[in-house]
Amino acid sequence: MNNSSQYTAIDLLEKIIEFTNMTPDPKDWSFEVQMKNDPRFIRLQQILSLTLAFVPELYSFKGMQESIENFYSGEFIANKSIKEYSNLLDEINRTIAKSEFKGAKQGKISVYDLQDNYRNLLNYYLKLNKLVNHNKGMMEISYPYFFPYIVTKEISQSIDSEAKKIKAIIASYIDPFNRIFTEDELIKKYDYPTEDLFEIDMDWK
Repeated sequence: MNNSSQYTAIDLLEKIIEFTNMTPDPKDWSFEVQMKNDPRFIRLQQILSLTLAFVPELYSFKGMQESIENFYSGEFIANKSIKEYSNLLDEINRTIAKSEFKGAKQGKISVYDLQDNYRNLLNYYLKLNKLVNHNKGMMEISYPYFFPYIVTKEISQSIDSEAKKIKAIIASYIDPFNRIFTEDELIKKYDYPTEDLFEIDMDWK
C-alpha cells in the first residue's frame, strides 16, 4: 500500500474541531465512551496518532479528554522550549514591525505569552469557522430562501481565505517546526488508522 497523502498540524487542528463539534460534551471524549460508535472512535484514533506525531506534549496519560482540553487551553505550549518557536517569534516580530505598533520597543516573549496568543487566535478562528460553515449541510432550499443563502455564502467565501491564514498561524503554535508526514509514515510510526472513514460514515447513517 502506498499512501501519498500528506499531513500537517493543520490536520490535527481540523480533526479535533470536527470531533468536538460532533461530540460537544467533554465527558464523551474517550475511547471507552466511543467504543460502539465507529465514526467517532476512528476519529479519536486519528487525533491520537496526529498528536503523537506533531505535538507529543499535548498527549495525556489520563486520556483523550485531557489531551483535547489541553489542546484548547494551549497548556502544551508551556511545556515546550521557547527556542523551538524561533521561526514563529521572527514572524511575530516582523508583523509587529510592519503594523501601527512599529515604533514599539521589541519586548521579550515567553512561552506563556505564546500560550495566551494561541488561545486568542484559536477562539477567533473558531468563530470564523462557524461563519464560513454557516450554510453547511443545507442540501435543498426553495425560492423564498435563496436570497439569504446567496448573501451569506458570498460573505462566507470572502472570509474563508482569511480564516485559512489564521489556521496556518495556529498550526505553527501547535508544531513550530511545520513538519509534514505522509500517511505511510503515520501508519508505521504512530499507528494511524487505515479504515476508510468516508465509507464508515456512510454505513453508519
